[in-house]
Amino acid sequence: MRVTAALIPSDGRIFVARRPPWKKFGLLWEFPGGKVEPGEELEDSLVREISEELCLDIVVRDFFRSISYEEKDFSIELHAFWCSISGGLICLREHVESMWAFVPELQEVSLTAADRLLIPHLESLRSLPDYSPIHSA
Repeated sequence: MRVTAALIPSDGRIFVARRPPWKKFGLLWEFPGGKVEPGEELEDSLVREISEELCLDIVVRDFFRSISYEEKDFSIELHAFWCSISGGLICLREHVESMWAFVPELQEVSLTAADRLLIPHLESLRSLPDYSPIHSA
């Protein structure tokens, strides 16, 4: 399964959201995103998923990393991108909670196994990207 993840930094923190209990990996935290539909570009999938799930307009800025995660009956190809918010207010349509966390704090958060694989790569950064707000003309 191909999925995308939005890494949304702000003021040295990164956004994570908690999955609902009735979904696979219920009550675990994740970098928001979702499944890539057939024929859909990764970036387009991410923009669509964040709009549907969080009521946010985002700009996909830079590719961060792809990782693979496998369990006995399940495999994920996760594509993570740095993103910035360009509009909207956070609403939780698919999640039960959200927060902004410093990267070291993510070690204490119960992330999905695939998202947890991103943590060492985030920890190796000197700092998170700092995107200026985008204003429409």
